[in-house]
Amino acid sequence: MTARAQRRMLNEVKKTPRVSARDLKKSLAHANISVDESTIRKTLNKNGVHGRTPRRKQLLSRKNIAARLKFAKEHLDVLAKYSVDR
Repeated sequence: MTARAQRRMLNEVKKTPRVSARDLKKSLAHANISVDESTIRKTLNKNGVHGRTPRRKQLLSRKNIAARLKFAKEHLDVLAKYSVDR
């Protein structure tokens, strides 16, 4: 794999972090670059990009938001105690 192909692939991964190795292979094929999926994964790993699906942030329900707010309000005195001691 050429350096230009690597840069192209890394730029595409930066734009869309959820892209799969199969999709990267297809996009490189449009540029007449023939690379195997395992080579793509190895190249990304060498460049510090591990795995192709980042974790999604958990969505909070209204019930959980209310419970967190209640907990925070109940423990304001604990926070104030620590901030005064320091």
